[in-house]
Amino acid sequence: METTIRSNQAKTSVRIESSNAILYSQFWSNLEDNRFGIIAMLVVIIGCSGGLSAAFGAQADALKLALVAFPSVIALALVIAVAPMKVITYVSAIALILDLIVLFF
Repeated sequence: METTIRSNQAKTSVRIESSNAILYSQFWSNLEDNRFGIIAMLVVIIGCSGGLSAAFGAQADALKLALVAFPSVIALALVIAVAPMKVITYVSAIALILDLIVLFF
């Protein structure tokens, strides 16, 4: 006796993504969604830290004043230009770090 077995197998594919990549993507997406609130905070933080650094840390040296002014102005110009939040965040972080370096050293 001859028996024929027919089985239909479903082809499944599994896509595994790193949880870090998903969180990273969700973080930047969340940042873009909350753009206007974050921009208001960044303008205040960058403006105040740049002003304090220029007033107390860069009084006598033009190089220190340039290290404070240029990154702060570029960060604020990117806000006005409606650049992607990833770029605004990175440039604002660089400006804040330079402001703190000039202020304390």
